[in-house]
Amino acid sequence: MLLSEINKETNKKPRVCASIGNVEISKVISVMEDAANNNFSCVEIRFDLLIDLQEELLFSKYLPEIISCSERFNLPVIATRRDICNTDDMNNLNGININKEAKNDCKNYTANIENINKNTAEYKLAATNKLSFLKKLIDNGIKTVDIEQDMIEPYLIAEFIEFAHSKNSEVILSVHDFNSFINLKKAMQFYIEASYMKTDFFKMAAIIASKQEVLDILSICNKINELRNSDIENYPEFIIFGMGDEGKLTRILSLNYGSFLSYCSINDGLPTAPGQVDINTFNRIYESCNSVMQQRQQ
Repeated sequence: MLLSEINKETNKKPRVCASIGNVEISKVISVMEDAANNNFSCVEIRFDLLIDLQEELLFSKYLPEIISCSERFNLPVIATRRDICNTDDMNNLNGININKEAKNDCKNYTANIENINKNTAEYKLAATNKLSFLKKLIDNGIKTVDIEQDMIEPYLIAEFIEFAHSKNSEVILSVHDFNSFINLKKAMQFYIEASYMKTDFFKMAAIIASKQEVLDILSICNKINELRNSDIENYPEFIIFGMGDEGKLTRILSLNYGSFLSYCSINDGLPTAPGQVDINTFNRIYESCNSVMQQRQQ
């Protein structure tokens, strides 16, 4: 099932994605079943955060089970790998500075984009290997993948999107800034570039450090929603929210400003990004926010 097909679902509102990480690969199926039973719209599998992941076992044993579970519950799977490269690649990347101040709640380090020289042979090899892994997932039945728009060369992104579409799969182009806020101008630039590359979804998440930035991220959602509604055929769906403690509320409110999806952990599961809440907390806040909005409209 494609991610875009959950648009047709009327019994799973709001649209919420269960982000799966920090578990053994052998437990992914049970987490997916839990997500289905809790009326999640889809699941995201963070392959960079799975414990004891071995590619040979993944493709021979676990991935067929994941695909079967997805089909059984009509639960779309988003596959992503946030690390730039695998462990073997990382040992060879002498030119890349990993910014440990930009790690998320799960101790997952993200690269500091400003300190990356994307022209190095090592970096290009790492990006190519990462995309090859995601292509193999698509070849084996995954229908939606998430890749970083701001950390992969545009020509590699364009080639990847063309490949995914040839396999009837979808692509989310994502931008994450774990250090600072992304202003409206930069957000619009990312979104328009993503539309030129014919992506199916655009995703942007940035650290929120103040109440003003909460309002700013919702304003960005509103502006991009207006642009998309002006030409739905050529502008992709978008997923935008803030990260960190101050950004928690935006994960709920952004849905009311056109954002396609929100991400949660399942019950007591560990979050896979800063500020991510569990589904029970999400539902409680969502219901409270809707109740306040309805009272104001009366």
